[in-house]
Amino acid sequence: MSRFENRPPPENNVSDQHPLAEFAWLGAAAIGLLVALTLALMLLGHSLARFVPFAWEQNLAPGWHQSHDDLSKQRALQTLLADLLAADPLPEGMSVHLTLADGEVLNAMAGLGGEILIYEGLVDALDNEVAVAFVLAHEVAHIRSRDVMENLLGHSAVALVWAALAGSDTRLLELTAAATQLGMGRQQELEADARAIETLLKHYGHLNGAERVFEVLHQDSALGDWLSSHPDSETRLAQILAAQAENP
Repeated sequence: MSRFENRPPPENNVSDQHPLAEFAWLGAAAIGLLVALTLALMLLGHSLARFVPFAWEQNLAPGWHQSHDDLSKQRALQTLLADLLAADPLPEGMSVHLTLADGEVLNAMAGLGGEILIYEGLVDALDNEVAVAFVLAHEVAHIRSRDVMENLLGHSAVALVWAALAGSDTRLLELTAAATQLGMGRQQELEADARAIETLLKHYGHLNGAERVFEVLHQDSALGDWLSSHPDSETRLAQILAAQAENP
């Protein structure tokens, strides 16, 4: 006769926890894993950006075309940008190309390969040179830090891995990636602001007028397209005011 025998299960063989609580816990754990994996993939993509030669990135440049007929305004911006680069040079092998675009949009952006686009609406709304210089220096800071390439590779890494794991239904992934990237993007914006402040101090020796950028964008009903994925204007304005107090 076998020495082993089946024991009868206990009468109350159920969890003491409510099923909805277990579901919520499992759901939170799954979302946490998604966020952790997405963050790891984006960090991997960001790390790879430093190994991409800038010349390769230039081959992917968007090639924005001049859409503004006022050559004097374009030349003035080019001169201002050149002065900022003289005060705070880019690393060897890197360069920028500025494009002034028509439109009342309050926006400026950095693209791959050193491309910078700024809309006439934002230039006209900023009523002093230092404020315009801050916007240009901010976009140059993104190029200097390879932020655009970092974001491209980060999103690409996430998309490739999750396309293999989840197939065509990647809606949850897109939400997770967007939330993760928003946080990383905001940190990039604050760092670009900090470098722009350094550039202006090297060029002008002060920051008087730079705060106008966030006053203009905050007054806009949509807070300005330039703030769409950026930290709130109050946080960024406080950073400039603190720097002004340190460098009167």
